[in-house]
Amino acid sequence: MQYPYQCIESCNRSATEDSRWILFGGRGSKLVAQSSTGVASVWPPEDEDLAVSMSGWHEDEPTEPPGKKIKLSHSNDQISTFSSLTLSHDGQHLIAVTSEDKSIRVFQIDSDCNLRQLSQRCMARRPCAISLTEDDSTIFCADKFGDVYALPLIQPSEDEQNGTPADEPSEQDTPKHYVPAASVLTVHSGRNRKVLEEQMKQASKGQKKSKEQLKFKHELLLGHVSMLTDILHATVEGRSYIITSDRDEHIRISRGLPQAHIIEGFCFGHEEFISRLCLTTSGLLVSGGGDPYLCVWAWLDGRLLEKVFIRDAVLAFLKNHPNLASSLPENDDSFRIAVCGIWSVPRRKKEQDEILVACEGIPAVFSVRLDGTTTIDAVPLIGNALDVAFVYASEDSCTTVVSVDNIHKPGSTTEIREDEGTSRLQYFAHLDGRWEDDTKFEDKLEWFSRQAPNDARNAHGDEKAVRDTLYIVENLRKRPGAEDQD
Repeated sequence: MQYPYQCIESCNRSATEDSRWILFGGRGSKLVAQSSTGVASVWPPEDEDLAVSMSGWHEDEPTEPPGKKIKLSHSNDQISTFSSLTLSHDGQHLIAVTSEDKSIRVFQIDSDCNLRQLSQRCMARRPCAISLTEDDSTIFCADKFGDVYALPLIQPSEDEQNGTPADEPSEQDTPKHYVPAASVLTVHSGRNRKVLEEQMKQASKGQKKSKEQLKFKHELLLGHVSMLTDILHATVEGRSYIITSDRDEHIRISRGLPQAHIIEGFCFGHEEFISRLCLTTSGLLVSGGGDPYLCVWAWLDGRLLEKVFIRDAVLAFLKNHPNLASSLPENDDSFRIAVCGIWSVPRRKKEQDEILVACEGIPAVFSVRLDGTTTIDAVPLIGNALDVAFVYASEDSCTTVVSVDNIHKPGSTTEIREDEGTSRLQYFAHLDGRWEDDTKFEDKLEWFSRQAPNDARNAHGDEKAVRDTLYIVENLRKRPGAEDQD
């Protein structure tokens, strides 16, 4: 099975450096990198840990899910897929999140395009999104339980595998046993005795379990009461802010370090979950998720500037392509979208805001120009859009690289393609306000595009595992009765 690139990221450097650009891609449990000079690498190397990974896979293993528990250590033979990639501002480090082991990995990028893992930190809960401060000193990690942690980019040398003295549990973390004022010796009536027994039962059920400590330097900054979905860090006039979104339609603006506990305000306007946040070149905030529209914010004031109805553009695109008609419901009003990506298009003039939007299971990206008269153009793809990166081939030329799903049929998240050998990448140039195929750049990334998978999961053709990796945004939508379960 040709595993697609579920996430890609680009590193653009100055013309004085050996390589002008490097493209990184997360392909299953592998990281692939290629530079403008043609130098390429794969992490981990093909001969490293391959035997261990293959021996750790057994077809006859039980398929039922194990009991829930917090696991802060990972198994060496566990296969974990890359879910997101983030580049440091100085272009020297790549930060990656691997899903199954809930780890944040920091890689150093050397001059030969090789990746060297500096640290792997396993979080208590699975990270949903990460962001970096502008000085690249701190990683912000948002997790599925609504907490935001701060971690140093470079792990201090004193952080050993067995933890540090600072990680020892404090008295606050030690569970306190509930001791009622009454006892069986002081209660005389049968009714009061039953009340006492019920109190003891409830206390034993609600008693907090001791938490295993994270064995590296970290700081809990803030928390939501709902699952977090995205996080951004921004600096305005010397003051830093942390912008977070969650499954319960909230966007919160908090102060940056060291006052992250202070809430500056909220942006209210969504009626469904929020999955993605994006800051444009001029500083506007764009948010999207399960609603039929995107929200454009003057986020410091919490002011909603505009609603961009992206669902109408998606519907029009599907109707104009008869081969995608099966993706349409009988009633247009019942058609729903799930925004899985928003990217700000690089522009020299900051007042020219343009974003690219991808919706889960849709074989197109949508160009939205926010120049006072909002316009939306569809850019058709050969497969469902997964991720986008911008590569500067020269100072004046920027190529948009789009990762597409080459396994499932366009417009579907469940049906498998009949045709094999579909490219996993597409390339576009922005010329005179139009998006056109960039065939010249395709030749430069020929090696990157044809890289085949080489891990145990892909070798066994686990189609469900691939689907669960690529398509997770729609699962954020609440079903009837979900509020009671939550």
